[in-house]
Amino acid sequence: MKLKDLYSKPINRAVNPAVSATKFDAETERIEIQEYVFTDEIINGLYRILDAIKNNQPYDHVGIWIDGYYGSGKSHFLKYLDYCITPVTQEAALSRLLEAVKAIDPMDEKHNLSFECNDLQSLCHWLKKATIDTCIFNLETSYDNATDKKKAFLHVFWNEFNGKRGFNKFNITLAQNLEKPLQEKGVFDVFKARIAEEGGDWDDPSMAADMIDNELQMVLDIAKSLAPTLDTESIRERIIKRDTNMSIDRFGMELASYLKDKGEDYRLILLADEVSQFINKERDRYLNLQEIITKLSETCGNRVWVVCTAQQDISEIMDDCHVAEERDKEGKIKGRFEVKVSLKGTQPEVITQKRILDKKPEVEEVLGNLYDKEKAAFDLQFKLPNSYESYNTKEDFIAYYPFVPYQFKLIMQVFNSFLNLGYVAKEVKGNERSIIKVVHSTAKQQADAELGKFISFDELYNNMFEEGLQARGHKAVTNATDMAKKYDRDPQLAKRIANILFMICNISQTDQLVFPATIDNITSILVNDMETPRLTVKQEVEKIVEFFCDNNIIRREQGKEGSLDTFSFYSEEEMKVAQLIQIQPVDNNTQGEQLKEIFFKYFDSLKNKVQYLTRSFSVGVTINQRNFLATNNPDVLVEFYMDNDFATSEELAMQNVPNRLIFYVGPMYREQKRLYNAFYWYCKVNGYMKTPATSKENEDTRKEFASRAEELFEGQIKPGFHKILDACPVISGLTVIDESELNGKRGKDRFHASIQKHLSNIYTKGRLVSGDVFPRTTDALRRSILRDVQPGEYEGMNTVLNEAEHEVDIYLNKQYAEVNVADIVAKFAKAPYGWDALCTLYVVNELVRRHNRDYSYSNNPNVETSLVANRLVSETNKFTVRKAKAISPEIINKFSTAWKDIFGMSETVSTSDSTQLFRLCREQESSHSLTNFSKEYRKIEAQIVAYPFAQPIRDAIELFEGWLAERDPQIFFQAVIDHREEAHELIDKCREIVQFTHDQLPVYQGLLQFVKDNEYNFAYVPEEEKTLVSEILKIKTDTWPIGANLRRYIKDKKALAEQLDKVRDAMREKIRTAYEEQFNYLEQVAEKQYVPTSVLANRETTISVKTASSNILVLQNNINTDDFYQEQIARIMAYESPMSHDIVAEPMPSVKKKIRQASLNTRTKLPITSKEDIDHYLDGLRQQLEKLLVDHDGVMITK
Repeated sequence: MKLKDLYSKPINRAVNPAVSATKFDAETERIEIQEYVFTDEIINGLYRILDAIKNNQPYDHVGIWIDGYYGSGKSHFLKYLDYCITPVTQEAALSRLLEAVKAIDPMDEKHNLSFECNDLQSLCHWLKKATIDTCIFNLETSYDNATDKKKAFLHVFWNEFNGKRGFNKFNITLAQNLEKPLQEKGVFDVFKARIAEEGGDWDDPSMAADMIDNELQMVLDIAKSLAPTLDTESIRERIIKRDTNMSIDRFGMELASYLKDKGEDYRLILLADEVSQFINKERDRYLNLQEIITKLSETCGNRVWVVCTAQQDISEIMDDCHVAEERDKEGKIKGRFEVKVSLKGTQPEVITQKRILDKKPEVEEVLGNLYDKEKAAFDLQFKLPNSYESYNTKEDFIAYYPFVPYQFKLIMQVFNSFLNLGYVAKEVKGNERSIIKVVHSTAKQQADAELGKFISFDELYNNMFEEGLQARGHKAVTNATDMAKKYDRDPQLAKRIANILFMICNISQTDQLVFPATIDNITSILVNDMETPRLTVKQEVEKIVEFFCDNNIIRREQGKEGSLDTFSFYSEEEMKVAQLIQIQPVDNNTQGEQLKEIFFKYFDSLKNKVQYLTRSFSVGVTINQRNFLATNNPDVLVEFYMDNDFATSEELAMQNVPNRLIFYVGPMYREQKRLYNAFYWYCKVNGYMKTPATSKENEDTRKEFASRAEELFEGQIKPGFHKILDACPVISGLTVIDESELNGKRGKDRFHASIQKHLSNIYTKGRLVSGDVFPRTTDALRRSILRDVQPGEYEGMNTVLNEAEHEVDIYLNKQYAEVNVADIVAKFAKAPYGWDALCTLYVVNELVRRHNRDYSYSNNPNVETSLVANRLVSETNKFTVRKAKAISPEIINKFSTAWKDIFGMSETVSTSDSTQLFRLCREQESSHSLTNFSKEYRKIEAQIVAYPFAQPIRDAIELFEGWLAERDPQIFFQAVIDHREEAHELIDKCREIVQFTHDQLPVYQGLLQFVKDNEYNFAYVPEEEKTLVSEILKIKTDTWPIGANLRRYIKDKKALAEQLDKVRDAMREKIRTAYEEQFNYLEQVAEKQYVPTSVLANRETTISVKTASSNILVLQNNINTDDFYQEQIARIMAYESPMSHDIVAEPMPSVKKKIRQASLNTRTKLPITSKEDIDHYLDGLRQQLEKLLVDHDGVMITK
């Protein structure tokens, strides 16, 4: 039996996987109905749409959206929907749909229908009796590009509707302005007959268009003769100008009018194919569509439906058109398409099996027997990755034979990858359409093969698939197929393998992770029968693959973590690049740079400093004679010796220097040829990458080689060197470190152990300062310097120096006179010590604390401990040490007694250590130190500096500063002893002043302020109280206004204040009397002059101001009211009554008189001694007044 005899449909028949929405010849209709494959998704979608059209509920809008990727069968689905509605095809289409539903077992959980079979039967019954018109069209072919883009959908929908009515579907102006009026007048058919008499065919759109362009007058004459009321001139102008009043509202009204006499069961369905391509991200077009659907819902009552197919769902369309950005519209727009069907879940292999591979019922038993016979061989022959299947069940075998199920998944991955690589046109994609095409083509090619033949995967690479390759794809595979012809053993098998490699080596990186191009996978997909042993095929595959590798057609990629090796297909450009890489030079610098990256990352503690015990040491690194870390004269030199010049590591150690640590990598590296070659190639790739790219293609290829080199680096080179570094000999100075001392450590731990061992060999006395007592920070050293000497700390057993102190003491004893501390630090930083500077400084300071040595700072001896603590680290070179001088206990005891007496303490600092005592009595850290006493007295001085009693405080500060200036402890102690009596008396006085300042200073300051405020008032004190004034004025110069003196001053102040208040009260009374009299008089004058008293100053305010001062002299001057009187008179004389020209004022009692202000000469030339002199003086005043009255009604004397 031949394979072609298995299929239920002739395999050589024409199968068009691409369905055209507008092709409707009888044969096409028959094939598309009979070969349509129903899935649950398709069945549910058809039912949902047809049910919505029937019931009009529960939907508010009439938009239906069908989406699916390119080639998923949207157009075929749309046409089948039309077949179910259109009377000519309805019976056949609905029958097939019902058969498909009935064939599904309701209990089968693999299926998921959303309705019952009875529901579909009821729906079919309604469809057969209902009147439903459809307009199915492809938007791209129906649209006239000359029309307004914003009304694109409106143009197409209106044209298709006109076509349904028998009007011209390409010229809306003609249809609306000529054909429609003729139809309404019942003469349209007669009009078409008259046109036919003239030799035309009006039903032929192209002929009608020619007649409109060339014989418009004749057409209009015929129309006029049939319908005389037509305004043919207006119609002519509109047709010529394509002038039609188009709007969505008018379209809605036109459809509503059309529906009036159609009945409730009438439906009009507009089936628009490829809507997403037509919208093409144009916002206006999308909004035009949704507005049309909205209007149809409003005007046509869900009797007109719009069905759209698209490659995207509505949300994606909205995103492309930037409609989704308007969140307030998003939900509203989506709501226009309440009925949605998605075909994205359709499985192409299922569709393909049903259309192409469906078997005759009578051969199923034959195939079943073949399955039973070969079942055991399937698992042996088809060794496939987990997600790729051969035949799981007998039913699978019957359904897919002679193909193998894994092939559908793999070919889809090949198609999609080829599309991304530009090897095929965009139409060739891993979808239903492409799968049907290649499977049908392959099945036809193998139609005459005998039963038992299996289609191998390479046979899918047939003429149909090869013809689909673009030039780029052909170019990529040509080198391989040309090379296959040169394979002498079996060039045909070599070509098959070349085709397979071309396909599976070019699937996506993600897919290659699941289906890698391994020898086993290549062997499995070559299998085309169950008789040939798999091992035989595999061995031949290995030879051919090796042949391709040797000729740079493919490359081998080492498997990772025990996985199998894989192979990658070289392109022509890759082969060119491989040749250029091969000629790249590689020198020691290049290798050194790459090795540095490996070694430094693996030994991540390999830095320019390494810590050993108390200090860090500088580190230099040498690889292939190249220096790294840029360290001059490092403490330690680490060298990675890459050559194999010495027979043994001990021989190399004999040539080494003490501070060099060698990792002897060379012998193991040279032995591993695979690693050596891989690293050499990796360096060549890196060298090539530094050359400029010659083209975009070259740039992409370079990136690919860089990626492969990086994979090789990560998978082979780096792990290889890591193993060597973990096992190679390590040489410290003149000895090889025993592996037992490294304890099998790896990586950074091995390096750390090695360098610590190396440092311990160099710095043998480093551990002398490794204890916890030795400081690690500057702050810790500072605290240790400042710490108190505890009783017995350096006495008894503790008088013996520890090892570190002993080493330093020996060194100092060998030196002449003073030794600079910086030199001490430098000495003990070197081998064999290697001490940190802080530790050395600590040891030196301990010798000072023991009174073994003394510091000098900048040639000044007896340095204060605080200065040592703060500057010893930062200014080490300014410090020197010398032999210490001892102070007798007698002096220390006398000092302690004097100190307690001077400062009134019951006890002094509890230490017998002269250095500590010296420091605690002087430095700020001690609460009873001279520094703190001086600081507190300076605060007091700042408060009383201007007062005569401050001198003792100044004297005390001067005394303290003098003592603090002394740096020699013995001289300091003796100075305190010598000044004990006078210091005791001075500090007692200061103690009283301090107490006075804290408690009575405000009172004292108040007395001084009283004297200052009444400096001029004291002259008015009665004579009998003048003595009080003299007494209180003494306070300004009193050097001891403390105690009884202060109380006397307070008493005198109180008495004087009472006397001054009496004088002020008498004067204030006189002021009030004088101003009361003046105000009374001034008010009388104002009244006579018809001036309101508000012009005058406020009586209460004026008197309050004049009596407010506490200065008696001011009060005395305020008794005189002359100036005030003149000022107020001036106010009265300057007053003018406001006049109004618009309002008649109240009549005035009388006309205001002219009053002149003047002054009289009141001085006398001779003294007045008699009555006659008085009369004579008054006559003179009279004469002056009479002259002033000559031109005035009155005179006001102001002076």
